[in-house]
Amino acid sequence: MKITITNTSAVTNAGDIFLMLTGDNFKGSGITIGTPTALSSLTKNSFDVTMIDSGRLYISYYAKLPANPVPTSNNYYGYIELTLGTDNVLWTDLSSVDVFGVPMAMTLGSHKLGYSKSHNTIVKDIATALGGTNGTAVQRKNGKGNTKVVGANVLFANQPSYDAYLKTLKGKSLTIKSLPASPLKYNFTGSFKTDGSISLVSASPKLTFEIPAVDLTNKTIYLSNGDCVYNGKKRNAMSPNDTCAAVYRDVMVGINEGYFSATGKNDSSLFPTMTPFASGHGNAYAKAIHEGSDSYGYPFSDLNLKTLIKVPVTNASNLKLTILDDDKTS
Repeated sequence: MKITITNTSAVTNAGDIFLMLTGDNFKGSGITIGTPTALSSLTKNSFDVTMIDSGRLYISYYAKLPANPVPTSNNYYGYIELTLGTDNVLWTDLSSVDVFGVPMAMTLGSHKLGYSKSHNTIVKDIATALGGTNGTAVQRKNGKGNTKVVGANVLFANQPSYDAYLKTLKGKSLTIKSLPASPLKYNFTGSFKTDGSISLVSASPKLTFEIPAVDLTNKTIYLSNGDCVYNGKKRNAMSPNDTCAAVYRDVMVGINEGYFSATGKNDSSLFPTMTPFASGHGNAYAKAIHEGSDSYGYPFSDLNLKTLIKVPVTNASNLKLTILDDDKTS
């Protein structure tokens, strides 16, 4: 398959725009993995991919990125994610999890991902949502007129507190249940306890899951990674990637996307039928990005948001990637 890049940004010199493809098990041509490449040096603004795992295509302005770009740096960049899924299909999405930077749109036939608001408008929306000095503390400027916002999972200390939201959930019932299509089956019921913890049990098989109040903090919620107590033993909730991790992930999605409420059913199997952030609660950074684009600002937003294009890896496939102007929509 081919990835073809069109530049419609204010940076008109293709020599000032750099690409860097990272990932594992890469097979393709026209670009070198892990090496910054000027857009001007691509043949017909394109390159080919037949295989890649955990891939990212970074696009930066004016400066080549290091091997591991630092979100808090002043480098202005953005990225898409791509990895080979089942049936020889490349899964591609727009991601703003670590940074909200260079805006991009993707098109494959009639399938499109892009922006309904301009990048600069969303930057202002995030600043307003975070409020006060926090709104600008997460911004990084490159001195060329571009403003990047550092993701909530990086500068979590500058994000709004979840304390008031969690307080409304105390004493409310909670069900964490796998989706029908999920290969991993689980069904836990319990509640948000009045002491600030979460306690769940599964009848078949008999399992217990708890997030103590001390481990349910703004930091662990924004990171979506912390400790829990699973079958009486304390462990990191996300490692290994098992039933415990799946239950923890669903809890974090429910809080970050505001699905849980004082009057709701609070059942994770209903998330795909619900509107994220409709309760007025959740991850303010991710909410602003979601409301203005098809990119996502929370790691597990792809559960039910439009963030993905599946590209068949064939000679006929051509994923069109457009670099947008910071003041334009797509």
